[in-house]
Amino acid sequence: MQEVQVPWGNWYAQTTRTLSFPDAWDVRLCAMPHVPALSREEIERKIQSPVASPTLRALAAGKKSACIVMDDISRPTPGNLLVPVVIEQLKASGMDYENIQVVIALGGHRPMTRQDMQKKLGDWVLDHVQVHNHVPFSQDLVTVPADGQVIKINRVFMQSELKIAVGCLIPHSLAGFSGGAKAVLPGIGGIETIHDNHTLVFSDIAQSKSFKTCTLMPDNPMRRNMEAIVGKCGLDFIVNIILNDEMQASDVFCGHFIKAHRAACERAAAYYRTELVEHADILIASAFPKDTEYSQLGTCFAVLGQEKHKCVKPDGTLVCMTAASEGGGYHALFGPGMRLFSPHDDNIPPAELSGMDTVIFSDGVAEPDIRPFYRGRPRKLCTAWPQVLEHLTARFEGRNPLVAIYPMGSIQIGVLPNAL
Repeated sequence: MQEVQVPWGNWYAQTTRTLSFPDAWDVRLCAMPHVPALSREEIERKIQSPVASPTLRALAAGKKSACIVMDDISRPTPGNLLVPVVIEQLKASGMDYENIQVVIALGGHRPMTRQDMQKKLGDWVLDHVQVHNHVPFSQDLVTVPADGQVIKINRVFMQSELKIAVGCLIPHSLAGFSGGAKAVLPGIGGIETIHDNHTLVFSDIAQSKSFKTCTLMPDNPMRRNMEAIVGKCGLDFIVNIILNDEMQASDVFCGHFIKAHRAACERAAAYYRTELVEHADILIASAFPKDTEYSQLGTCFAVLGQEKHKCVKPDGTLVCMTAASEGGGYHALFGPGMRLFSPHDDNIPPAELSGMDTVIFSDGVAEPDIRPFYRGRPRKLCTAWPQVLEHLTARFEGRNPLVAIYPMGSIQIGVLPNAL
């Protein structure tokens, strides 16, 4: 048997799973290219060289308070690498630790525990500044006038003299890429504000909750709305990281919340670039590093972009993988029973591949955990790889199938061979 190692359980297991296949099968591991990690000194230099903005230290001069907005544990941003550098810059400008706060940009996600914060930010940050969760349901939000819209944003952020956002640049099916203004909206918006922003991605909210996919296209209605609102709220400085295949910082872009973000998008598109295999018999895609919860399983297909129908044969098999370390997961708008919930019957697999034989591989959930995500019977769930292999060998008996494996499908950017 031939074996392939894939990463597994970001923030939790931090390990790998072994996928085994018969020796005669044509198995191809489609990884994004390795880019070396930046040292702490290089990260500091990047933060001191912003795009279309004064330096962070210059912005902080004379200011008494700062709010650092940071994404939550469902995202792979290594806050322990970035946030201490930002805090030290603020301290060097004369700001006291007690006047610096970190707000976790939950959007509609679950609150983070102290243990989550230790993983994400490290003990040094927790020992020096206050860190707390945004509460989208709070009545203590600030209303921002915005052309007839009722916009509510986190009060701590709005009342801080200096506003900073820290996050990562990865493909996002609705916002094009993560990062930039997205930290503020939906990150620290009120639940109704988050709802209104998200409904911009539906083709026809009155008829269907199917998304208009905008992966890799940051100039889209959802992000334009974010940036217009954030322009009114104020966001003085962003720090957006581009990851490598080991979840380390391969590059950092800082400065203006739109101009620095767009520059980062261009670099991310190059660093996450992955050659797609055309017409595979078996396509295996992992939601790593967005594999903390089952609800994000669909992100495993991000790597396929607009080329889904070219990547697997119509009679092929799809294997979707996620560690689902937190189980089914929670989202206040998109979770089962919530206002914008879309059943996984319709999007696992995505519409372009609907009707295809599909298997879910996860050792973090059982069928009762995923049943609420479906109107009908859930997709076939295998909790151990031998179960998946048994299904595949039965389907392809007497054949030597072509297998394409995308180990970080949620952040890889797939490109067809003739487009490279």
